[in-house]
Amino acid sequence: MAHGQELIVEEKGAVCTLTFNRPEKRNLLTPGMLLELSTQLERLKDENKVRCVVLRGAGDKAFSSGYDISAIGENDMIKHHEGDHPLGRALRTIESFPYPVIAMMNGHAFGAGLEIAVTCDLRVTVDDSLFGMPPAKLGVVYSYSGMRKFLDLIGPGYTKELFLIGRPISSERAREIGLVNFMVSREELEKFTYGIAKEISENAPLSLKTLKEITKALEKRTISPEDEKSIRQMTLEVQNSEDYKEGQRSFSEKRKPGFKGK
Repeated sequence: MAHGQELIVEEKGAVCTLTFNRPEKRNLLTPGMLLELSTQLERLKDENKVRCVVLRGAGDKAFSSGYDISAIGENDMIKHHEGDHPLGRALRTIESFPYPVIAMMNGHAFGAGLEIAVTCDLRVTVDDSLFGMPPAKLGVVYSYSGMRKFLDLIGPGYTKELFLIGRPISSERAREIGLVNFMVSREELEKFTYGIAKEISENAPLSLKTLKEITKALEKRTISPEDEKSIRQMTLEVQNSEDYKEGQRSFSEKRKPGFKGK
């Protein structure tokens, strides 16, 4: 594996592995990494040679611990809400990739890292990982498009558990609520995941593409203009709040935030 690159690309036959390569930062996602992920998936789509993609994190600590908070811009929250953000672009390219994408979760996944995994078609995790959605603990909100993915995957009750409590859950709990498809030991992870990837890659390409497209169509939901306006206004209020700034400061200073509701 090459060093110094934030995203490693490895193609082997009809399977391509894309690796988030910031193990020293638990594979925190940067704008550059996300844009490169989009570029590589678009290239693979155009070349139409790869039949399955595996996403993973470098090292053995984390799939991805989320979006790098030091890279958050002034209006990033509302940009992500409206889809005008590197994370939104990366998520759309995963969704639009014509063949299955597998998240090989070799470690913890939080925030945007977990949303990337949820956006993938299948998730395989090691048995000692933790998963969490901490926006409420950081004084931020999550995009409704992101939350909708969790609703579609695990239902409203478990989505509220993840987002409103904000407490990380174990691999076993994640499998229990349907957040992941498979849980295996760390020693089995690569063999198991690439076994599935190989099996997928040997299936009929047109069938794979059509089945994925049908699933996407059946998952579609709409939101009313009134709801859109209300959610946008609430997002702007959070983005401009003192609690938002306190959440960023406390995260950087590694302390518990003191939110005041304003």
